Amino acid sequence: MAKPADPYAVTLSTEDRADLVAWLCTEISAAADTRPTKLSDVEYWHTLYEQGRTRSGKAAPWAGAADLTSYIATEKVDALRARIMKTIFSDPVYTVEGWGASSQRAPFVEEFLQWKVEEGGLQRYLSDVIDLSLKEPRGVLEVYEDTETRTTRRTINAALELTPDGRPILDAAGQWTFQTGEDGKFVEVGQDVPSAETVADAPERVRVGPAFRVVPYRDFLVLPAHAHDKRDIWGYAKRFTRRWLELKQAAKRGMYDRDQVEALTSSQDVSSAQTLSGTAIPVTTGATQHDVTVEKELWEVLFLYDFDGKGSRWYTATVQVDQRIMLRLAHDHLGARYVMFLPYPRPGLASEGYSLIGHKLLTLIEEHTAQRNTIADRSALVASAPIKRLETALWDPDEQPFGPGAVITVRDMREVEPMVIPDLTAPTIDRERTTLQASERLSGINDVALGQIPQESRTLGEVNLVAEQSFVRMEEITRNLQESLEDLAQILIKIWRNTLAEGPGVDMPERMLLGLEARTQPMTEYAKGTKITADMLQGTFRYKPRGSVETADTSRQRSDFVQFLQVLPQLLMGWPALGAAIQGNPQAAKAMLAQAIRLFRIPDKQAFLGEAAQSAMQQAMQPPPPAMPGAPPVGPGGPPQGAPGLPGAVPGMPPGMPTTTPAQPQAGGPMA
Repeated sequence: MAKPADPYAVTLSTEDRADLVAWLCTEISAAADTRPTKLSDVEYWHTLYEQGRTRSGKAAPWAGAADLTSYIATEKVDALRARIMKTIFSDPVYTVEGWGASSQRAPFVEEFLQWKVEEGGLQRYLSDVIDLSLKEPRGVLEVYEDTETRTTRRTINAALELTPDGRPILDAAGQWTFQTGEDGKFVEVGQDVPSAETVADAPERVRVGPAFRVVPYRDFLVLPAHAHDKRDIWGYAKRFTRRWLELKQAAKRGMYDRDQVEALTSSQDVSSAQTLSGTAIPVTTGATQHDVTVEKELWEVLFLYDFDGKGSRWYTATVQVDQRIMLRLAHDHLGARYVMFLPYPRPGLASEGYSLIGHKLLTLIEEHTAQRNTIADRSALVASAPIKRLETALWDPDEQPFGPGAVITVRDMREVEPMVIPDLTAPTIDRERTTLQASERLSGINDVALGQIPQESRTLGEVNLVAEQSFVRMEEITRNLQESLEDLAQILIKIWRNTLAEGPGVDMPERMLLGLEARTQPMTEYAKGTKITADMLQGTFRYKPRGSVETADTSRQRSDFVQFLQVLPQLLMGWPALGAAIQGNPQAAKAMLAQAIRLFRIPDKQAFLGEAAQSAMQQAMQPPPPAMPGAPPVGPGGPPQGAPGLPGAVPGMPPGMPTTTPAQPQAGGPMA
């Protein structure tokens, strides 16, 4: 059996450990108390995005009054998130560049990274973290190594336990017994060894590699909270909850210290859970939780420290702040695995940025909310105006309700009169339109960028000009996210190097092999067969998000490609050396064809980029043999067999028919 892990991989004395726990808990409490943004404000911003009720209860002017929250937050966040995702999550997501000897591995690393990004479902997590970064002061994506095992049942041929004279050993129930290995599993053998078929249940790894988790603002702290530059940050803290039963099971595996887990109180730390918007959800429904069913609130701290005097390095500690208990202290080989997304950086504060809802559009959202409610309330008053009735009037609304077809008896026509309320909705609607235009100026997302037809009559030139300037503002946002995406790629490759180093490697999928066939660099120098190993990912690379360095509009890319093809003949005529370099270069033709297939979305890539197609292309691009005297010009494919005037032509045979010609004798030698 494998040796259990050591929860305290870092050896410390009892006093030093107590001082470390006290220091970490104090820093966590101080960072939670000095957050630059209040949690109540963040909860309110989520409510505005969800168009939650803002005039409920005593805030409503009268019963049945309108309670309409502005849709500006929802509209702008959804439109901006969609545009960011379209820009950064292109195909491929990253463009990999290598330095020195690593440049040859760059195409392979790019194809491998694209394969794992799609297989790991990164798109969903990127969408969630970008969504949070627009609503909250920041979006945090945690990247960590994850190994998922499941118990599977299969029929195997297991070796039997034998006596010294070779007879099977039976158990108390009269059943055969089987040999087990050091890992506790049955020993699987062939038919030539005494064995029998049996059903075995064994854990099997079904998932390895990186995993992702989006951490909301309320559950994440940067240490220290007042860091003005990224270099000032020395730690990160993430809050999570675990049942006491799960903690005990983890302690048995060696992840946490058993004594410290037993020292935790048996009281419930979490009385209610919260959604990302801060909505409280009761954890229990009246049932009493005790012992192993209680949930404990813990903090996982990733921090830089120097324990041995050899320099600061990253460590991971799991602490319970209220009781000041440390369950684990271990080395962390990944380092800063929390990637922060800040579309709108905040100068002077490295850990937070500006929220699109809370800092840029908040006042306009509240103004628009008031305008919508004013219009709805005034329209309701005009449509259902109150009725004026004299105090001494004969009509009693309780005995004779007012309604269609009702007959009201009065002594004078002035006893009952409708109240005349002026309709002021038209000026308010004009004011609302001004508010919506202001929100477009602040967010940089106009009607055209939202996919809507503007109500104003605009010329095509005006629409294109406004859309182009909107793209400029969106480009700044994607540039701000580019560094975060580069850090994410570095962590992903590092995790896969560690994962692949533990095994023989994994097989390349067909799609990856097809993508590599379209590359221009030979890969036989470092690729051994079709297995992916950790050595193939070693090198110095830069991972640039493709969508942040070129336009994400496929139509625009297609138009640029067609224009390039139109200009290319003129370049070849004015620069003959370029034509000579391209004419006999099959890699250039391959790269050009791969780009055309991608832009014009041709589904069957294998027919154009497969081995058979590439062999045919290389054969067609071979230089022709020297022509015989008096022979007609020969194309790049070589002379046709049996053509008139060429060797191999037979009189009376149609041109192009295959013929067999005798071998010519060599000078001074026998027949070949």
